[in-house]
Order: sequence, then structure tokens, then C-alpha cells
Amino acid sequence: KTPRLARFVRLCERVHSTSKMGANTSCMDDPGQSKANAAPNMEVKRKGEADEKAASDADMKQAEEWRAKTHTKNVEEQLLYDELAEQYKFKILLLGAGESGKSTILKQLKNIHDKKGKLSKEETARIIVNLHQNCVDCMKAILSNMEKYALEITDEKLQKVKDMVDDFPDDTRLSPTQAEDLQALWKSDAIQGTYENRADFWILDSCEYYMENITRFAEEDFMPTEEDAVRVRIRTTGIIVSDLKSRYDRKPDEPPHLSVKIVDVGGQRNERKKWMHCFDDVKCILFLASLAGYKQVLFEDSKVNRVREALMLFQEITHKNLFKDTPIFLFLNKKDLFEQMIRKHKLSECDEFADYKGNSSYQSAFGYIKHKFREQLPAGKEVEIFDVTGVSRRDVKEAFQEVKKRLLEIHRPAMEKKKADINKRIKALRRSGPGCSMM
Repeated sequence: KTPRLARFVRLCERVHSTSKMGANTSCMDDPGQSKANAAPNMEVKRKGEADEKAASDADMKQAEEWRAKTHTKNVEEQLLYDELAEQYKFKILLLGAGESGKSTILKQLKNIHDKKGKLSKEETARIIVNLHQNCVDCMKAILSNMEKYALEITDEKLQKVKDMVDDFPDDTRLSPTQAEDLQALWKSDAIQGTYENRADFWILDSCEYYMENITRFAEEDFMPTEEDAVRVRIRTTGIIVSDLKSRYDRKPDEPPHLSVKIVDVGGQRNERKKWMHCFDDVKCILFLASLAGYKQVLFEDSKVNRVREALMLFQEITHKNLFKDTPIFLFLNKKDLFEQMIRKHKLSECDEFADYKGNSSYQSAFGYIKHKFREQLPAGKEVEIFDVTGVSRRDVKEAFQEVKKRLLEIHRPAMEKKKADINKRIKALRRSGPGCSMM
């Protein structure tokens, strides 16, 4: 009874405070595309802005109407409305092995749902430093593997750049001169020859992007673009929780947004022991695996193939009794890299896929990998599979819309039943005596 009493007291304080305040609502979703994709035609642009404003105004009106309907001075009634609101809160667990692209997907979802989308000074500074660190880490990875292929830096000036990279301190910004030198080293035959063999060693997927843009990153007044912010690699440690307000196909008597809580945890092996703390009250699991992983190795163990690790982890998660009735959605990520790699390296080059007899077409290879993941499922368990490119806003947005649609199909019958019960109890409460009027 003590927790309920404490909740009752907090609610009294909140109701008292709310009665003195006006509605404070906001529209979180961005229904349009990013500015980079805006049509050049000004008339189309103005129409898009007008549509966006109309949608925003409609959202605000719906939010105000919902707030007016579900905020009351009667504490017992408010407890029931709070219970109703809980039905529209979805906790989604984001799982996958390291380098699967979980953080990239999460950043895209936040960009899609955050209308303002502005980075704080702290976030901007962190992105800049990590972009510089990504450039250095990629070059260090290449240099440390160069001898395997009997390649070496012969140019005296580039040798000095190599020495600079070897001794470069972590979390330090590159100067414009250092960035130019590093780009020159990147273009050398020895570095390019080693990079051609990148399937044999760990390296960040966006290496080419970093090296092509390194001089821009090092400009004194550099500000990250949306693509920079999506591509930067900041290794996830611990647990990151993101709360999003997401539009959905609502009915007139439902809240204007779903409250979506996405929980992202580090994918490296030493981080997985923290996963158990996040398993309670999960509406679904988004499991990510990299399609390109069939020719890549783990960061923490260069002898282990990434796709082998993903299959093992997927089997482990899907066989947990805790998730027996939990919907699971599989995002096979990095399809853009996979399309490039499959032309050069047959799927059968991966030991895990040695029995593949198909051709090198994307559809044939993708169909086989989907089948491999389905083989890991326990009997009777189903999974919905999407192929996505995490750095593509459209891919992520469309896939997530399908996830929401499916989740509502699964959970709505129970939500409707619970809502009818709560409304019945509210009506009974209002008939029970005075003091139950709405605000």
C-alpha cells in the first residue's frame, strides 16, 4: 500500500500544479523529408511547408483536446486516465552484435521524430572529436595490417605522416595540415592495396566516407551535417534510453501519439551482460544484423566472422522463454555495402554459408541469408524481416512504420479491451458522488 500512497500524493501535487498551467503540447514527428531532399521548385517547397504546418497545427489541436479530456482534478479519476495512457506506451529493445548499426538506426529514428533536430553544443563537439578519431582509427587499422600483404610506405614524407598517426593521442582534433597529410597517405598505393583486403581485418564501414571528407572535418568552422552525425561511430557502452513521440493510425478516442521508449545497449560481448536489466515489459525486439558481415570480422575478436556471431546471438535471444510471446523484427542492415561486396566476394566464401549454391545477385543472396536466420528460430516462432540501409532516412522510416503498424495489429485488441474497462470504471466513479467534474 505504501507505493500506492506515495503515488497518490505525487498525483495530488501534479494535479494542483496542472490546474494552474495551460496546455503545453508539441508535435514531435517530422512528416517531410530533410532539406537536402526538398524539391527545388519553390511552389512545391511552399506547398510542402504549408502541409507540414497544417499537420503540425492538427497535431497540436489533437494533443490539446486529448489533454483536456484526460486531465481532471479528481485524483482517483486521474489515476484511471494515467492507466489508460500506459496502454499507448511501447518499450522497444534494440539488440544486435557490435557493428550491426544499432546506434545508426537509433540516430535516424531520433532525427525522424524530432522536428527541431538540432544538436546541442555538447553533442556537436562530441561528434566532431569522434569523426576525427574515426579517421585516425581507420588509418591505424590499415597501417597495422599492411605488412601482411608485403606493402610498405616508401615516400619519406608519407612515412612521417605514418609516424604521426601511430603516435596520435585519442580524442584529439586533427589540424587542417594533419588532415591534408592523412588524406595524402590514404591515397597512396600501399594504403589502397591494404584497404582492398579489408575483409580480412576489422575496420569501420564508413572508412571511405571519413577519408573523403577529412579535410572538411578539420576546417576551423566545421559543423556536422545530418549525414556526418549519422555516420560518426561512437561505440555504445551501457544503456541508452530514447523517448520518442510517434504518429500512428489513431482513432478519435485515442492519444495523438504513441510514446515509444527505445532501449539501446552495447553490442560487444562485454556489454551483453547488461542486457538482462532491460528485458522487462518489452513490446517488441528490433534485432539488427549486418548483411555485409559475411566478409567481416568482429572488433573484439578478429578470428570470428560477424554474421556467424549474429546468427548465434539471434538464436540465443529468440530461444529465451522470456521472449516466447514477444514479437521480433529483424533488420538486416547495410544492404548498400552488401550489394557492393556480393559482386566481388561470393556468399560461399563465408564458412557459415559454404553450402550456398545461388548466383551473385542481391535477391538470391539476400533470400538465402533470410532463410539462415529463420533456421535459428524455435519451432512456431515467427519473425518479420526487413532489408535496410541504416544511413538512409527513407529506409529506416518506412521499416519503422511497418513495425508500428504490426505492433498495433498485435496489441490493439488487448488495448481496446483495457480501454473499455477503464472507461467503464471512470463512468462508475463519476456516478458515485460529487467532486468528480472534468477540468
